[in-house]
Amino acid sequence: MDKLWQNILTFVMNIVRRLYYYCVMNVRQFINDQPAPQREIMTVLRSWVFDLGQHVQEKISHQIPYFYFFGPLCYVNPVSDGIEFGLLKGHELSDDQKILESKGRKHVRSVAFSSVAELEENEELIRRLLNEAAILNEYLDKRRRKNK
Repeated sequence: MDKLWQNILTFVMNIVRRLYYYCVMNVRQFINDQPAPQREIMTVLRSWVFDLGQHVQEKISHQIPYFYFFGPLCYVNPVSDGIEFGLLKGHELSDDQKILESKGRKHVRSVAFSSVAELEENEELIRRLLNEAAILNEYLDKRRRKNK
């Protein structure tokens, strides 16, 4: 009987945690709750995304931070040894340095960073990819509105 109650308690706690993520937690809180290396990498990436301009929005979706700029733009996902930074329309971006990986996905491309130093070594490239993704999103949004 104790095992049954333990399973029920675990199930209920998982539901409460998911509700917390969906209803209460914001991106800043999510980032602050991460351990040191992930928190610092996510903070830098978040600031670079917000450098795109006033149309950037953020929210927790699928239990991780997503960023929007005229539509879904990118996400930051804590992984065991760092952060996975994903671009949702990455398949359409010019990735001359071949830094982005598909991992079998059709559209999303991502790159992992294990330290702020590694991230900052790639700052110019990441900012260029972010800018290209933002320009693409804005263009697609304007074209969609025009065709309505």
